[in-house]
Amino acid sequence: MTTRNASTVAIVRGSDRYQNIREVLELVGDEAVLGQKHVIKPNFVSTDIPLAATHKEALRGVMDFLRKRTDCSIIIAEGAAASDTFKGYRRFGFTELAGARKNVVLRDLNRDAHEIVILYDQESRPQSFRIATTVWESDHRISLAIPKTHDAAVVTLSLKNMVVGSLIRDTGCNLINLLGGLSDQLIRLVPFWLKSFFTFQGLSRLGVTRISGSDKVKLHQGYLNLHLFLYQLVRLIPPHLCILDGYTAMEGNGPVSGDRVDWHIAIAGTDGVAVDTVAAYLMGFDPQSIGYLYFCSQDGLGEGDINKIKIIGVPLEECKRTFRPHQSYQAQLGWKKKGEAVFKKVRECIDSQNR
Repeated sequence: MTTRNASTVAIVRGSDRYQNIREVLELVGDEAVLGQKHVIKPNFVSTDIPLAATHKEALRGVMDFLRKRTDCSIIIAEGAAASDTFKGYRRFGFTELAGARKNVVLRDLNRDAHEIVILYDQESRPQSFRIATTVWESDHRISLAIPKTHDAAVVTLSLKNMVVGSLIRDTGCNLINLLGGLSDQLIRLVPFWLKSFFTFQGLSRLGVTRISGSDKVKLHQGYLNLHLFLYQLVRLIPPHLCILDGYTAMEGNGPVSGDRVDWHIAIAGTDGVAVDTVAAYLMGFDPQSIGYLYFCSQDGLGEGDINKIKIIGVPLEECKRTFRPHQSYQAQLGWKKKGEAVFKKVRECIDSQNR
């Protein structure tokens, strides 16, 4: 069985991570592979905490699926949030995995060439961001992410993984990199009440995100701005194939210091909005309460109505599991107060820019 329209989402549940990934991709079928420049974007929000990073067996499943259908080179591309990307590649077994296969390249997006794009904030002010050229030029972008709760966006899934990781972070010695490295090392040791200071949202409250050398951090200018920026980035670099490895997931104070959820599922599809809508629903959240998903669906970038998404594989109700949200969950919903009106103004700015 294969998908018949873009808003079809496949779900598999099983006792083996690798097999889950292979089976869910087989359900999606040949339409999951297109183009010549294949870029797989894993998730390294941490290069020290395995639960917060893409598992090598999930990556192996994706690469084996691709290799059955194409001989083109495969680029594994990530720009770690706050530390060295290649440290993550070595730490999590990606270096060994890539080295054992032909035409597979590991790339650090933080050190990539870049394209400058303009995004609009809630005051309709233009701000420049740098997108890695490897992602920008790819005609087959694959997001391989982990379902996790988040300290600013409610959840982080396939769309957020692709667009945030593709932004450039200066790799020199600066405050953001220092704090990021310390957070990876100390997140398990610091008192609960201090952990919020080791998040991008914590840095936003300190007022340093606007002048950060990391465009990933620069996104964090309050909850509404974050959702607006994410939506605009999805317009520019949408993933062509979205895969969520939910064999293990994260609840609570994600995306780094949350708690493990043994879920044993995989979700995939070619409509990233639909994939993330399904995942959010299965996690117990209203997808329409997640700003960037709402904006993307309103702009026709994908299907955001759970009732209009075709599910193949395991039925939805057999996989539902209510995730405990981040402690700041209620505050995060504040984007709704001005969200609709601001969204319309941003769309007007985008339309004007494209004329």
